[in-house]
Amino acid sequence: MASSPEIADAPLPDALSGHWVDTRAPRRLRPYALLGRFDRPIGWWLLFWPGAWSIALAGGVPQRWPLLAWFLIGSITMRASGCVYNDIVDRDLDAQVARTRAGRSRAGQCP
Repeated sequence: MASSPEIADAPLPDALSGHWVDTRAPRRLRPYALLGRFDRPIGWWLLFWPGAWSIALAGGVPQRWPLLAWFLIGSITMRASGCVYNDIVDRDLDAQVARTRAGRSRAGQCP
């Protein structure tokens, strides 16, 4: 991901600044964390919590901690993959829309 430092450090119009990705992520991994939307956890929460609740309703949660952990990892991975795919597919459209044009070089606008 090649971008100038000015663009890489520019704030996204709809993202909070000072998030853990901005403050704690290694600088060279920051663009990838932003691309996967790790600074916006609502997407994987929407995948994880219904599944976790279903596992809890099935009973035996103390014995199913490994399943919950795998489900959490899968939720985060699938959400990040979906956002990356969305950026690839919508790159031409995002360049034409004012709201997404500014964040195009750092990360797209997947919720």
